[in-house]
Amino acid sequence: SAQAQETAQLLDSLAETGLTRLELEYRLTTGLVEGIKKELRPRELGVVSVHNYCPVPADLPREKASGDLFNLADLDKEMRLTAIRYTIRTMELASEVEATAVVLHLGTVEGVGDKQLIRQAARRGEVTPALSSMLEHRATASPKHMDAVSFSLERLIERALQLGVSLGLENRYHAQQIPDFNEVGFLLERFKGAPLGYWHDTGHAWVMGLAGLTPHDEWLSAYGGSLLGCHLHDASGDRDHQPPGAGDMDWDALCPLLLPARFKVLEVAPGPEARELAESAEMITQCFAQASAQAQKASGHQGEQP
Repeated sequence: SAQAQETAQLLDSLAETGLTRLELEYRLTTGLVEGIKKELRPRELGVVSVHNYCPVPADLPREKASGDLFNLADLDKEMRLTAIRYTIRTMELASEVEATAVVLHLGTVEGVGDKQLIRQAARRGEVTPALSSMLEHRATASPKHMDAVSFSLERLIERALQLGVSLGLENRYHAQQIPDFNEVGFLLERFKGAPLGYWHDTGHAWVMGLAGLTPHDEWLSAYGGSLLGCHLHDASGDRDHQPPGAGDMDWDALCPLLLPARFKVLEVAPGPEARELAESAEMITQCFAQASAQAQKASGHQGEQP
């Protein structure tokens, strides 16, 4: 069938990269997900994480698929319950494929500004007046949305405990998206002890830093202790989702900060050849090995002191 063919094509191109552990993400249809599930054992593949909302809801055209399909921070209770319902569906899929992490976009503070603002600021290399005024509106509107998100997370944590999965709260690209830097801290504190952690997206943090907001490494110095996982990609200016090593980031400086993450996922836009991805994965693997060796050496030295 066409479905089986598409599954095979997808997994064959994955095989060319040499990577055997994967994240299922929001552009996968139910048919593709079912196809992949059947192939996991025969191809000796493992799923480590699932990105909400997966699979694409059946009544939705595939091009509408998005991690922001429903808003977990919606002020409308019905809308929020829909977001919760579809998130639980993702969590159940994660449990079925024995993935223990689910990556969440927590939603948006609505009506505060458009999505060009962060790009314009990143290109200027500073907070623009338009971005600054949007952030003022956001600050006023944010508390209500944080209450809504907390309501959603309470429901999701309850189910996460039953399913044995952890929720990763991802930092976002646009300034109206939740959570911002302080909101990550607020949520981690509020749900301390729950199966939930910070999920660091390297490209998103980088672009925010370029735009004059929190520098990208500060997210990790602040929340490294709660780091569940990370999406690894590089950026040239505001163009992110490039293979690590293909953009402007200093991976030797980043890898030690990302070391505590249990899940390290390459999240690269379509385009690069399998060979390029394999090289990128190899570079990152060596980078982490080096960071790990240095960390062990440092802790060994500490132990020697009287």
